[in-house]
Amino acid sequence: MSAEKTALNEALPEKIQISVGELVDFACRSGDLVSTLSGGPTAQEGIRAHQKLQKKRPAGSEAEYPLQVEIEQDGQSVELNGRVDILHPQADLHRPPQLDEIKTTYVPPQKLPDSNRALHWAQLKIYGFCYGLQQQFSDDTPVALQMLWHNLKEKKTYPELQEFSWGELATFSRGALTRYLQWHRRWQAHRQAVCASAKALEFPFGRYRDGQRALAVAAYRCLRDGGELVAEAPTGIGKTISTLFPAIKAMGETGLDQLVYLTAKNSGRQVVRETAGRLHQQGLKLSVLELQARDKTCACSLGLCSRDEDGICPRTKGFYDRLPEARQALLAQPLLTPEVIAQEADRFQLCPFELSLQMLPWADLVVCDFNYVFDPLVQMHNLRDNRRRRALLIDEAHNLGDRARSMFSAHLTRSDSRRAAAECKGSHPSLRRAIQSLVRALDKWVIEQRESRTRQSHPSEPVPAKSELWINQLDDQVPAIVNTAIQKVLTVANQLWEAAQPPPDAIADWLKNLFRFQAIEQLAGEEHRYITRAQRSSNPESHWQEQELEILCLNAAKYLQQAYRLFYSVIVFSATLRPAHFVYRQLGLPADAPYLQLPSPFQPEQLGLLVCPYVDTRYRARQGATNTLVDMIGRTLRSRPGNYLVFFPSYRFLQEVATAFSERFPEVALIQQEAGSSELDHFLAHFQPGRETLGFAIMGGIFGEGIDYVGEQLVGTIVVGTGLPQVNEEQELLRSASAARGENGFDIAYRYPGLTRVLQTAGRVIRSERDRGVVILADYRFADAFYRHLYPQHWHPRICDNGEALSAALDQFWETP
Repeated sequence: MSAEKTALNEALPEKIQISVGELVDFACRSGDLVSTLSGGPTAQEGIRAHQKLQKKRPAGSEAEYPLQVEIEQDGQSVELNGRVDILHPQADLHRPPQLDEIKTTYVPPQKLPDSNRALHWAQLKIYGFCYGLQQQFSDDTPVALQMLWHNLKEKKTYPELQEFSWGELATFSRGALTRYLQWHRRWQAHRQAVCASAKALEFPFGRYRDGQRALAVAAYRCLRDGGELVAEAPTGIGKTISTLFPAIKAMGETGLDQLVYLTAKNSGRQVVRETAGRLHQQGLKLSVLELQARDKTCACSLGLCSRDEDGICPRTKGFYDRLPEARQALLAQPLLTPEVIAQEADRFQLCPFELSLQMLPWADLVVCDFNYVFDPLVQMHNLRDNRRRRALLIDEAHNLGDRARSMFSAHLTRSDSRRAAAECKGSHPSLRRAIQSLVRALDKWVIEQRESRTRQSHPSEPVPAKSELWINQLDDQVPAIVNTAIQKVLTVANQLWEAAQPPPDAIADWLKNLFRFQAIEQLAGEEHRYITRAQRSSNPESHWQEQELEILCLNAAKYLQQAYRLFYSVIVFSATLRPAHFVYRQLGLPADAPYLQLPSPFQPEQLGLLVCPYVDTRYRARQGATNTLVDMIGRTLRSRPGNYLVFFPSYRFLQEVATAFSERFPEVALIQQEAGSSELDHFLAHFQPGRETLGFAIMGGIFGEGIDYVGEQLVGTIVVGTGLPQVNEEQELLRSASAARGENGFDIAYRYPGLTRVLQTAGRVIRSERDRGVVILADYRFADAFYRHLYPQHWHPRICDNGEALSAALDQFWETP
């Protein structure tokens, strides 16, 4: 026996436990990849249909009959289990035993894709094999298998009966087991190599920075013992290596099976990639899968392939026939980046995004965005497999609260719905009619709201206002008429998908939003509000009006808690997680979770923190603040040439100051962040050592978080204002809801989120032991006790009461070695 075969045989445990569904899903899929957006009845519809048909079974038959067998296959002990929907035991010698499997559809079975039909039959065949093994059938014993295709649209069941010998079922099932075990041996051999290399791994740097070892030790204990850890680790500690290194050691020493590392920024994924690469150079065998959004990965979206006349992507045809070879080529590769996945997808002509999802269960470290764990419509399905012990590492966790609230919110507009209906004209008449019904339902809902509120509050008002807004709590009237219309649209869309006749590509995003609206409406609880907005047409001759219905989540803590339960350990970390009570409340963390607050690894003299309370940047005072800010920026530039960034609370304020600055200092080149722009590389190219660049950007935007401006790339930052979120209906609802719980609503909705933006922005300046720079906080409120109390421990602010004091403080800082 070869050394490789010996290693593969030794890799398997004494017995493998696997469900029939899991075996079928891995080893019996073939043919085309059917649309992954949706398709087919909902789980609730399926359950109701199953219960209805099971009640009609004849006397003597059994529903949900349990199957559990233990067999030897290719030298491996396997326990196989499942439940068949209906069992008809052998009643007499003239009829074989019969197993029924119920599948709900929206279309007649002959219109189902062949790949779906084959998968359902594969499951029933393996059920038949298990039953025969339990009953000790001989090879020639006949077994009847029946698919009950129940068409929900027609309310009709289509039976499809086939008879097999038990030997035929055994050959089919053992073939599937062989394919599964061949893969499982390779994967287990890889896991052994990962664990061995993780045990031998050494910290990749010569020494720990201040605070770095404390974070690594606390992280390891959490990963070993389970539970949660919250760590505020200031910029420069090296949060990525300080959490990844102990997590990888825990994989080798404590039986941890998989790591999931979440980051909200592309730059965060890049840091993980670089860190893993360094560890690979030390002999680590860990496989790292980096997930990227579908629209940035899909070959069709990127123009790399074209759909056929039926709207089918050629890379989905025969997808499962080519998948095994591609999966094997990717197994145990150290870095499964989007580029690597794309190369293999091109080689095997597979959809790259779907290929990356197929590799999810087999990667040791998955690096992805928050939504792959927390978003109910995007969450990775393999997380539900509770047989594996996983750890969750949440980087830049200060972003999670707002991101989670958006994941559990949804909106629907009349104008988008009308455009979707227009896109279906001619090609999908039934879908067009359903969408038009939804538009009419939105109209009726708004009319009901207007009439109801007019009767209650303004009985004499003859003409509705140009813009109106209504807010409903969950226990108030909810838009049932709209929900019914949404269900009708999605039912028609599901019927089209199930029949392999997908809706137009042009409405794909709209349909995703509609699925989200339905899903969030079903999940909505006391932390949700229904917001209805109506905008009348400016044309008096037109009856058209824009309408928007929004389900707004004010706090997603309980949904985050549900996701945390999928993991053995959860580590939440960021440079800005304060105050603790606010963070715990927003992120749904248990009150007894340890809170680790680490000191900065840098020396206090590296940062010149100057507070300028002689400027008022509140909205009503901004006109008067413009000249003061222009003078402040000019003094800062004169104090020491180099690269500077000025961060503003809004684009309008930014442009006002930019105009005034350019008039007064025309010789200074000014680069501005444009509204809606994401050209990060172009903007950052101006911030290179040896240059003198002045940039204006938005606080809380892409230039103020997650970017390392090392050394002379950035020598100073001016933070204009306290970063308070814009006052709007959503923030005011958040404020009211917090106040109703006895909290300070203004702090929860405005001051704490604003402080996080300020701290993140200020953290751009000092990124390494050799950096030196200034941070200027421009607003009188920064001198208030509220903000002073929340300043990081390593901040030593100096108050500058006027421009001359600022210049003197700057000169003193730069002149001090």
